[in-house]
Amino acid sequence: MARTLTRRNLMLGLAAQAPKARPNILIFLTDDESWLERSAYGWSKLPTPHFDRVAKQGVLFTRGYTSAPSCAPSRASLLTGRHFWELEEGAFIQAWLPTKFPVLPDLMEAGGYHAGYTGKGWGPGVLEPAGRKRNPAGDAYQKIRRSAPEEAISPIDYAANFDDFLQRKPKGKPFWFWVGSTEPHGPYGEDNYRKLDSKYKVTLDDVKTPEFLPDTPDIRRGRANFAYEICYTDEDLGRVLQVLEQHGELDNTLVIVSADNGTAIPRSKTNLQDWGLHVPMAMMWPARVPAGRKVDDFVNFIDLAPTMLEAAGLRVPKEMSGRSILPTLTSKRSGRVDPARSWVAGGLEWHGEFDPVSLAARTMRDERYHYIVNYGKHPEDPTVKRFLPQLADPRPREELYDTKEDPWELQNLAGSRQHAPILARLKKQLEDLQRRTKDPRITGEMQTFEKTRQYVQKRKREGYGGE
Repeated sequence: MARTLTRRNLMLGLAAQAPKARPNILIFLTDDESWLERSAYGWSKLPTPHFDRVAKQGVLFTRGYTSAPSCAPSRASLLTGRHFWELEEGAFIQAWLPTKFPVLPDLMEAGGYHAGYTGKGWGPGVLEPAGRKRNPAGDAYQKIRRSAPEEAISPIDYAANFDDFLQRKPKGKPFWFWVGSTEPHGPYGEDNYRKLDSKYKVTLDDVKTPEFLPDTPDIRRGRANFAYEICYTDEDLGRVLQVLEQHGELDNTLVIVSADNGTAIPRSKTNLQDWGLHVPMAMMWPARVPAGRKVDDFVNFIDLAPTMLEAAGLRVPKEMSGRSILPTLTSKRSGRVDPARSWVAGGLEWHGEFDPVSLAARTMRDERYHYIVNYGKHPEDPTVKRFLPQLADPRPREELYDTKEDPWELQNLAGSRQHAPILARLKKQLEDLQRRTKDPRITGEMQTFEKTRQYVQKRKREGYGGE
């Protein structure tokens, strides 16, 4: 009862503090896309003009990171402003996000905002038993469908549903809206690579493959099928921005564009190597944010909720682990703006594996070095060693990469004597953070995680209840 009253008082307090003139807030989140997939970063040759527009008219973040390389915990971190490991069952894909953790739509509505979402909100997962009555991303606007949906593309017309949301918005009320594109998540149309060429003039020779993957014809074709959806979702972003302009709301809207986790390829999604957590991130707010800047500060998904609340003039709950980047956004500086933003942390607890395999891991990344600790069975473990011939790429206990000399993170330096002090420093920094935020992996209070792990494995064996 005490928690319920505290949460209610928090909502009332937010409403009381809301100022008269506030910005709208729009989040456009893609599904499974690493940072370098966008042309604004200079690696990809794909045309993504609408993401580039947001970056040019606002700020391009070169070090935007999700909290987890997995859909549901990543989205939960964004909605709550907390590390995924702080969210109990919410740390897992296919479980639930407990009601004890306030989410942005509830907080914004309590502060006087009209809120909603279209496409993919929080998930995949279930609503907490006897808990939430709606998706943690808010009220859904899903009814309007595309007139001619393409193969493997969501039939939901995101821009039209956003327009419907704005038409239903009470006059004079600011809004918070989440556009959750299901692209470029697989599966992909088999002929996407041909459409990529005919529609966007990108040939197979133009498609780039990360250096941690072999560059074979089949992989390049698969990359091209994926790349078509990158271009397609960028067009959706353009249509959403056009709706904003048609309603005369663009100038006073904080627009945040990012992706929930890295591209669905090896050493990316569900992995803590850089491509799994490092996502595209651009923001603009024409009325307040100076344009044309590139910022190198580390920004975590946990920082986005405090940023939105502060921009709206609402109190940031002290329980949030993230820290608002509004001062960075509204400054005129480029490069490193906030000296304190020199590192980022993340991790994973579960993503579809069955016991005894475990993907559970945590990571700490600074401007040069990247440390990973894997909690599952590793090659040196005697219970695993004799099965090595049957196991595919068992993860070592610790990993360390020099991202300056080895940007694709191919050489593990964890066993290097020369780098031992660096590993020890990052390990201590990570464990200190885990203690401060009560990560069960460091406190040993694993009961909820263990119980939830069995729950989600059972759900998977049963086909996720038909979802």
